[in-house]
Amino acid sequence: GWRAAWPFFILWAGAAFLLPLVVWWERRATLAGLVIPGTIITANGLVLLFQNVTGLWGTWAFLWTVEPMAVGLGLFLFYLIAERRSGVLLAASIVGGVGLLMFLIFSGVFTFLGPLLLIVVGVVLAAAGLGRGGRRASPPL
Repeated sequence: GWRAAWPFFILWAGAAFLLPLVVWWERRATLAGLVIPGTIITANGLVLLFQNVTGLWGTWAFLWTVEPMAVGLGLFLFYLIAERRSGVLLAASIVGGVGLLMFLIFSGVFTFLGPLLLIVVGVVLAAAGLGRGGRRASPPL
């Protein structure tokens, strides 16, 4: 029924933007702009399909980060399909990278990796301090 099928309408809308690129590949330079909204809408449809199937609607607390990642992916695909302008690649890298970083932060990955990273940095700094060999003289009192 409708309760199970509604995310497919969103996926269908995303496919409607991407399909012209597949059908008219020889005209991809003029149709390349369709890949950006198509990627964003498809990513939203996939997130909503996942949430609808699993019932894990609370995952939106960190899956909102799929939005900037989808924009970054759309810009990267646009870069690959259209004229390869370095500004588009830079924008894709920044937006997608920020989205990925936010995903790592908000999904709780840093809950484990953050303290581990601090321990590793501390051990490296301590080892570097021990390996210096030469000691400075204490300042006179």
